[in-house]
Amino acid sequence: MKGITLLSILSFLAMTLLSQTTRLSGFVYDELNKESLIGASVFNPESGKGTVTNSYGYYTIMVDISAQGEIQISFTGYLPLRMQLKDIKKAEIDFYLKPGISLTGVNIVSEELTSVNKTTETGTIRLSIREIKKIPNLFGEVDIIKAFQMTPGVQSGGEAKSEMYVRGGSPDQNLIILDDVPLYYVAHFGGFLSVFNADAISDVKLIKSGFPARYGGRLSSVFDVRMKEGNMEKFAGQGSLGLLSSKLLLEGPAFNGKSSFMISARRNTLPLLRLMGTGIGYNFHDLNAKFNYKLTDRDRLFFSFYQGNDAVSIKNKTYYSNLKSTVSWGNLAGAVRYNKIVNDKIFTNLVLAVSQYQYSNKLKNEIESDSTIQIVNNQLTSKVRDLLFKAEVSYSPLANYRILSGYSGILHHISPNDEVYDAEFNDKKVHRNYSSGDKSLENAFFTEHEISLNNFSINAGLRIPHMYVDKTSYLFAEPRINTNIPLNQQTSVKLSYAVTNQFMHLLSYSGTGIPNDYWMPSTGNIKPGRSAQYSLSFARSFNSKNIELSVETYYKELSGLIAFRPGYSLTGAFSSWESVVVSNGKGINYGVEFFLQKTKGRSTGWAGLTIADATRKFNELNGGKAFPFKYNRLLDINLVWNYEISAKIIVSATWTYGSGYPVTIASKRIDLEGQEVFVYDEINSFHMRDYHRMDVAVNFPAKTRWGERVWTISIYNVYNRKNPYYYYYDRKILGYNEVTSPSGFDFEAVYDNLKLYQKSLFGFFPSFGYSFKF
Repeated sequence: MKGITLLSILSFLAMTLLSQTTRLSGFVYDELNKESLIGASVFNPESGKGTVTNSYGYYTIMVDISAQGEIQISFTGYLPLRMQLKDIKKAEIDFYLKPGISLTGVNIVSEELTSVNKTTETGTIRLSIREIKKIPNLFGEVDIIKAFQMTPGVQSGGEAKSEMYVRGGSPDQNLIILDDVPLYYVAHFGGFLSVFNADAISDVKLIKSGFPARYGGRLSSVFDVRMKEGNMEKFAGQGSLGLLSSKLLLEGPAFNGKSSFMISARRNTLPLLRLMGTGIGYNFHDLNAKFNYKLTDRDRLFFSFYQGNDAVSIKNKTYYSNLKSTVSWGNLAGAVRYNKIVNDKIFTNLVLAVSQYQYSNKLKNEIESDSTIQIVNNQLTSKVRDLLFKAEVSYSPLANYRILSGYSGILHHISPNDEVYDAEFNDKKVHRNYSSGDKSLENAFFTEHEISLNNFSINAGLRIPHMYVDKTSYLFAEPRINTNIPLNQQTSVKLSYAVTNQFMHLLSYSGTGIPNDYWMPSTGNIKPGRSAQYSLSFARSFNSKNIELSVETYYKELSGLIAFRPGYSLTGAFSSWESVVVSNGKGINYGVEFFLQKTKGRSTGWAGLTIADATRKFNELNGGKAFPFKYNRLLDINLVWNYEISAKIIVSATWTYGSGYPVTIASKRIDLEGQEVFVYDEINSFHMRDYHRMDVAVNFPAKTRWGERVWTISIYNVYNRKNPYYYYYDRKILGYNEVTSPSGFDFEAVYDNLKLYQKSLFGFFPSFGYSFKF
């Protein structure tokens, strides 16, 4: 027995010495333009080991190059690549994938790595830009956020809005980052269009639960958007013309192929609001730019830039008055990022960035009569300017063990409600002003530990955020954990738990279509928001048909919420914003989400179903009783289907259904000394009518002698459903009675009884678009 044991030990040592285990590392690129591919799979089927590329297209994997076998590389929308291990001559190797879709039905094992049942990610949805561009859209404008609104757990907050209410959270609770830079407001055109130009975007994902420790500062979701790097091979361009906007993108190589650039611009095409007879002037634009420079094979430098702005002007001139109002808002973001591959185990990333959001509301009114002249000027400004630094290190000491640790710091300069008021009445003048400038420092240390075994995988992390503001210091510990327990090759069960804190608050007026968003820091009196979310999910992949199914249930507790006091606003307050809010609000959100997705083939799409509930509770509102969240939707159904009839015709259709949003309306009307007084029931105790709508689109792509072009015809709200946008009380005029007056005969209007009416926005609405590439 001792001899057999010794022989076994010697045999094992011999096999270990003879095996040539090597760590392969490198990047996965698009073969045509040499852009990095984020989330591509690199897999060795013989060992069962695999990985996916990070946010910069980098991978690392352990393989035995002395054994028989192969490496498989795949990515959605690209033809898979196989390479024999015996043909690999060096440890640092880059792979290049060719765009295309395999319709032969041949399965590539590496594609299982990114299947919903293989990763530790929970509540995470990725949609390819290629699929997003096929979806029907309003005004012929491709919109990334509207595509994600068609997935489970995400609400728009209103007809055609480009906002995200994720699992009962408000828009400010979403961490929206563009190339690692946070953005504060992400809508154009009064909220009907997002700021993300799809032509300039390479990758986007939404995380609704189980947030990795590298993300922080928000309570409800992470929306991670990455811009294109630019074509490293040749000069190219693309653009489009639509009813709402026109855009152009240019990209190409520079400095002898060591670098590339991308620049894209977009602005509104037609003054639609003026053409609709509203008398409102509206202009918007945005600019995306990126430059990347390959210093060495292991060092790369990136420069990213975004600037966007909206301006609304309203003029109303009568015989006695001249009213001019201008509202403008916009984002500015810039970042410098440096990547370095220290060795085959260590990858580092440094980020230095600036982000700014500014909102301005100007009002000028001149009133003139025979004996008086009155001039009023009022301007309310809100601004946030951030300076950000982040450093992170990824270390892979073992084949199945990866550590990601780092630090992030943000210096906030915040002016929540600066206001200047000037009035002139004949010879008398009045001047008032208020400045609200403040600074705060937000820091965080984080670490993630990811272990992947055959029958169990886990991503366990800890984030320690700290904020110093108004002579007050806040320090928290945020545990994060994601686990994946495979039941078989196609099925797994996932568990996640995440605690997050939010140091920035948002006060917002809604319903006008024009944003009135004011960002505020936590103070000594207003505590940070906090969230604790638990989720349990079941995931199954049907490899033979490229179909994935996930069912996830979640429970989320919120605290530290704020809201306006009833009847209060920031306009004319001329004091600290803390005086117009109620704080220490709480929320309970829970639900179950079903997501069935087909990702490959001529026919693709998904079906989503959400059953959820979300409530809020403030001691000073609704008598201290909990009430439904304003955008709580108990039932939500979304269907998306794309079908490639041929290379020249692609059809798509979507259908969405949602139970009515809760609203607060008057339930009684009483006459008090000749004045109408409305009596309201509990907050959000009335529900709107249910919402449903169908959209269709047909795309006609074609090759040309100079590139490609696509004509798109889309119809919004095919069956002309009159969906509710808001409700209002009014008395309609039934007719007129002839009455006697001192000057003779006159007419007196006869009104109907006071009734509740519904306002709808978009009925049947056809649109077209033209896009091109060269």
